[in-house]
Amino acid sequence: MLNGLRRRLPLLGLTLAVLLALPLAAACGGDDDDTTGGDRPGADTAGEPAGYAEPDLLAETDWLAGKLGDPSLVIVDIRKKEAYEAGHIPGAVWYDQAALKDPDEKLYVIRESLFAEKAGALGIDTSKEVVIYDDGTGLWATRLWWVLDYYGHPKARVVNGGWAKWEKEGRPVTKEVPNPTPAKFVAKPNPDVICALDYVKEKATNPDPNVVILDARTQAEYTGADVRAARGGHIPNAVNLDWQASLTDTDPKVWKPADQLRAQFAKVGITKDTQVITYCQTGVRAAHSLFTLRLVGLGKGNKVYDGSWAEWGNSKETPVQQ
Repeated sequence: MLNGLRRRLPLLGLTLAVLLALPLAAACGGDDDDTTGGDRPGADTAGEPAGYAEPDLLAETDWLAGKLGDPSLVIVDIRKKEAYEAGHIPGAVWYDQAALKDPDEKLYVIRESLFAEKAGALGIDTSKEVVIYDDGTGLWATRLWWVLDYYGHPKARVVNGGWAKWEKEGRPVTKEVPNPTPAKFVAKPNPDVICALDYVKEKATNPDPNVVILDARTQAEYTGADVRAARGGHIPNAVNLDWQASLTDTDPKVWKPADQLRAQFAKVGITKDTQVITYCQTGVRAAHSLFTLRLVGLGKGNKVYDGSWAEWGNSKETPVQQ
């Protein structure tokens, strides 16, 4: 299925040399830089934002603290390896950020057989709930959440505030590395949450009032002032809403209340009935925006354009606006 998708991803003039020159570490100019209500599971009943459509996508730190040692959970740390080794949430296993993209086709999501192997080695199967955290913004955690979702895992959460909030609250920390029991993870790709260049190109060149192409990059990248590919600018007819606008300004950063998020998305034309295609530089910030849309119940049939600007901006045959 995934190989079939890749066959439909025309590289349109990209040479192998260009592909190999797109390291994941140069990801979305922010893709690899995690610096810059009600009584419900996973939520603090005192002062937590209410009104999320799918609140269980988030794990609040107090909820997670009460679940430590629960064998039905797999806690995944997706920070840098040295950060994990310096101290992590008890019981957390480590997942390499670089293993979110395929080692042989670096523009695209890790292939299903390799992801199944890596997820299984961490003890993840469909019976386990996966709780993911990163340094604090949810940037890398939501990318892993999206990969799990794409490959059919039914239940994963992102820690709201991540490590920054956990550490600030003085919660338990360990350097002990767990030895998980391997599990069998069966990857079942879901084509409904991903799209390829040709699909985006059709929507960009034949605008549909029911489809919004959402650029999750900075305004400077969107306008072409900050160029991170052969060409700068944005996909024609795309709207811009920086992924960081979904988070509070104060530290530790957490997701804004649902009403604020819905208002921001409404300003760029997104409703609950709009299909949204999210993109950034390499699909990491795009996954964060897609996660947020699902959190507040906006959009219908939303997809991540996984090749994102690293593919589009380096092609000689795709139209660009500035």
